[in-house]
Amino acid sequence: MTTSMWVYGLIVSQESSANFVPLNTADNWLHFVLGVVMIALGVLLSRYPARKHA
Repeated sequence: MTTSMWVYGLIVSQESSANFVPLNTADNWLHFVLGVVMIALGVLLSRYPARKHA
């Protein structure tokens, strides 16, 4: 969802009537960074399966 908001902010102009979500440049960068961090966490945490304790 977050990276799709970043793409939406890049494609739709801020002055356009299609911009029904009030995004600005700071919002675009925030969504980009959050998307990258969430993808990185998903990849890193999926590499190490939970350890089973006896």
